[in-house]
Amino acid sequence: MNVHLKPLSFKKYSLTLIYTFLFIGLMIVWMETYFERIYGDLTRLGNFPERYFGWQYPQPSISPDLFKDYSFNEADILVIGDSFSIGRTWQTKLVSEGLKVGTMHWGELKTKSEAMPSDLGNALRSSGFKGRYVVIESVERLFQDRMKALSEVQNPPFVKKAFVINSDFPLYPFNNRELFSWNKLNGGEWGVTALYNSIKLFLNLPDGYLKSGMSQAIKFDGCDFFSHRLCNYALFVDGDFKKGTFTSIDNVLEVNKNLQQSGIQPIWVVVPDKATIYLGYGKLNKQPYQNIWQLFSQHPELTAPDLGTAFVDKSRKIKDLYLSNDTHLGVNGFLYMGEIVAKEIQNLKVNKSKSFSP
Repeated sequence: MNVHLKPLSFKKYSLTLIYTFLFIGLMIVWMETYFERIYGDLTRLGNFPERYFGWQYPQPSISPDLFKDYSFNEADILVIGDSFSIGRTWQTKLVSEGLKVGTMHWGELKTKSEAMPSDLGNALRSSGFKGRYVVIESVERLFQDRMKALSEVQNPPFVKKAFVINSDFPLYPFNNRELFSWNKLNGGEWGVTALYNSIKLFLNLPDGYLKSGMSQAIKFDGCDFFSHRLCNYALFVDGDFKKGTFTSIDNVLEVNKNLQQSGIQPIWVVVPDKATIYLGYGKLNKQPYQNIWQLFSQHPELTAPDLGTAFVDKSRKIKDLYLSNDTHLGVNGFLYMGEIVAKEIQNLKVNKSKSFSP
């Protein structure tokens, strides 16, 4: 039996296309409004909805006057750091105490990699730094590679005289989340993957199925630690579980000695990975774990606050010390970090004055 299909009229064909595109458009608008505007690097990189992982408690506000940055010639304290420092949030605690702080990124050292050169003291002095203190900050998972790369540095680097603030990071931290913005659309492709990830989360699949991009969702009883809606899950960057065993303490001691010979007191600030604080030291790490802060404590010549112990304790007392949608600290976390560094500097000043007492 032959069946002859009647071709669609131009009107029906046009209406089919219109309704199809209208449906797709409505779906995209729905995903944009329901999943909310992206703020965190973990939600952005992993296509996880901000609606489920964005913080709900407002973050503290900080006076814009405290986000000052000083040149090499003016700074009392130089901060060499990564994305935990480039926004200058924790440094506001130092500025509020009258200290002049200059901040530069690891990449400004102009070496082949983000390495800390062994002859850093001479390089800083020749570039005009007259201050007494250098804060060397690195997130835990990247510290090994940065210090291990010392062996690759052949000549003292030229350090830039002018500090450049990376415009990719906000100068002032976000206090509240804007749920929707026409100027900051997530995009349809992001939304489709976010919808797929949402289905996986609500199907309660094992953690092994919940990795997306560079983000890993892990079942976690986190409602006492975070303010996001889906607090039975936490997001982590997969680099938290891939870091190499720290074996570069000799390089740390070499840089420390070089800076002190140039009349500069280094303060080593290793920021714990988010997984270290909430899952435990070395939990799920693919390589043997070395507690860097315990290792530092075995060398009295190093000034290095134990942020591991301090952050574990603080994370149990305030929510959103780290943000669930991000690898970074919340504003409360940054301010607490600033308090710790400020106290360390104050202790160094007190001890120095005592050593010169008659």
